[in-house]
Amino acid sequence: MKRNKHMKHVGEIKDRGIIKWQGMFLTEHVELIKAWREKEDKVAQPDLTEMDLQLIQEEMELAMKRRCTVCIQTWKEGVFHFHEGVIIDIDFRNQVLIYTDLVKRRSISVREIVSISAID
Repeated sequence: MKRNKHMKHVGEIKDRGIIKWQGMFLTEHVELIKAWREKEDKVAQPDLTEMDLQLIQEEMELAMKRRCTVCIQTWKEGVFHFHEGVIIDIDFRNQVLIYTDLVKRRSISVREIVSISAID
């Protein structure tokens, strides 16, 4: 008898597991399931107090003076992002933080920043 890697023997019954249901899904169903999962994975924007914002600003200024590598955590559209690099400048007029990573110069809106921590 030919062995199929998807076939499982459960007693006297041959079962194909989840494979038997794959043909039942339409592309519209798959797209809706992906959209639903993405929506469920989103996180609410954290509420930062004045104290938190002041600590973030102090950490930014200290890291810029020391030229040390920092890990910057940002929140945008329900997802947390992590950036790593050296802070070069803070543009208070445009509210933008400019940093450099291993590849090139990048900028982040100050409003998106949730936390900053020095790595070294």
